[in-house]
Amino acid sequence: MLTSFQLTAIMKNSNGTPLLRIPMHQALQTTLMASWHEQYEAFKGNISEVDFAPGYNPEGDERFRLSAFELPDWLANEDITTISNLNSISQHEDNFELIRAIAAFVRIDNHELLLFQNFTRSHVIRPIRSIFLMNGNYNTRTRPGLTLDNKLAAVYFVQDSKLLFRSFRTTNTFLPLDDFYREASESEIRSILQHERLAPENTNDIAAFGRTQWFRKRFAMLRDSGILDDYSAQAIQGHSQNYDVNIQLNGDSIVFPAEKPEAKRLLQFLNEEIFKGAITDTLYETNSKREANSD
Repeated sequence: MLTSFQLTAIMKNSNGTPLLRIPMHQALQTTLMASWHEQYEAFKGNISEVDFAPGYNPEGDERFRLSAFELPDWLANEDITTISNLNSISQHEDNFELIRAIAAFVRIDNHELLLFQNFTRSHVIRPIRSIFLMNGNYNTRTRPGLTLDNKLAAVYFVQDSKLLFRSFRTTNTFLPLDDFYREASESEIRSILQHERLAPENTNDIAAFGRTQWFRKRFAMLRDSGILDDYSAQAIQGHSQNYDVNIQLNGDSIVFPAEKPEAKRLLQFLNEEIFKGAITDTLYETNSKREANSD
């Protein structure tokens, strides 16, 4: 069983540390500790660890493994004893949409672990939009709340610097995994541009972008994300509203621009690397506080 349990929220594009403390009553802490232990057993038990390989989709009983993963400083500098020093999430109720994951600092058999759950906007409980049965009648809350997931997305073993996770795409939203991604070659970029969902304006000019590491990595991420396979061109265009990206269609395909700035913005959008601030609607590049429309 877990012998310690401290819950935190990982925020994207927040001021100061991206980590906020989730204060809990003792009874709730005890209940959640038991639940998260069950989730850990389900995540870790009877599974095979496979070294992370872009493009490979792990089976239900497999977990990707990164054997030498260094946590970002804002996370590596914290442990169970320091969580009480973090700012409370209760001071940031208007920013719950910025939460990207819930992280639990725990000890199992005297080993420190970090357990991660994925978190999306759908996990935010908003007053008026949610009603609860209270004393025989339905009522709403006056303050927002959080819905926790029922399974773990990733586990980090502190002593071994080992990260296990189910999905690159999900885990990359709250932990920086880009450096572990193999870049696409020029020939691979040309192959990606032949996807039925894409209609490149000029394949030669676009493939030449692959001389830069940024484009090689993003084309590889696009290839392996499954976005182009899972969504129609019309659906992708529909999701682009208010994200300052001009998606043009040629039949059932997305026109891939030959101009570098437009190509960069399209790749950022397709790889879900453009983020909108919940309050100001300002667009940001994920993993930074730099505005997406800055040079």
